Amino acid sequence: MASKEQMLQKERERALGELFVGECRADEPNYDTLRTMIKSGADVCYKHATALHWAAKKLDFALVLFLIENGTLSEPISTSTIANMCNAKGFNEEKEQKFFEVIDAVRRKRGDGGIELFVPYINAMAAQGRLDKLKTLMARYYLTETEVAGEIFTRIIFEVILGVHDEMLDFINAHVHWQTPAALDMAVAGGDWVVLEYLIKEGKVKPQPSETAVGQAIFGGAAEVLDILMHCGYTFGGNALFLKKACRAAFNDGGRMLRYLLNHGYSPLSKYDGRTVRENAMIDDNKAVLAVLDELGA
Repeated sequence: MASKEQMLQKERERALGELFVGECRADEPNYDTLRTMIKSGADVCYKHATALHWAAKKLDFALVLFLIENGTLSEPISTSTIANMCNAKGFNEEKEQKFFEVIDAVRRKRGDGGIELFVPYINAMAAQGRLDKLKTLMARYYLTETEVAGEIFTRIIFEVILGVHDEMLDFINAHVHWQTPAALDMAVAGGDWVVLEYLIKEGKVKPQPSETAVGQAIFGGAAEVLDILMHCGYTFGGNALFLKKACRAAFNDGGRMLRYLLNHGYSPLSKYDGRTVRENAMIDDNKAVLAVLDELGA
């Protein structure tokens, strides 16, 4: 059991931590006050560097630099918080120089230049089709094209395709083998029919998605994706999971995807979980499914 002195010390640390965070949240933090609190024992990493979180959210670069110099990087999440400042509301080209000054401070403090510091920025610029920005980044930090392209997330590549950023897409395709069955599944499950069309036209991956991906497309109402797959020869094959997904989706879509499956090989007498559609609907009190069946007289 903690002694009275230990309990008082813990309460003191908590109070100092709250005061420190509160000062960092202020519109104009008083640095003399912050230094005094640190000298008095305030933890700059209090509650997983909450002070840094607010400084980064406000894009207060001066405060972030202050926290870096006073030890906030000892909290593991701090590096990620700083790297993601480029995604904060209000970040723009005018703030880039300050952002990179902060990144440089992190690199100096850590004594290394891991590329993870640049991953959020790389993906943000890729999504915007700003290849010029990535080239500037590569030149400034001696990064290779392969290194940079390799850090672009597949979901961001989808945004590049949807944004018709052809130059950026050519850059990615020259260095990354991303057109895989996993990417196909992601496009199908997410209802990204434009991306699915692109993948099929490129011909580097067969239009044979996983059962899980198709099930997600059905549950999400992605009829466009399903139309494309069937145009390429895909068949549902009477898969009971798909029927179950469509019936579950009826709680939200009013039976739209159930009607879709009934028009593509399924019948009102098809079963899942060992029971007919109507039997399951009655158990689940699924009024939308029952309405569809009643319309069909089934």
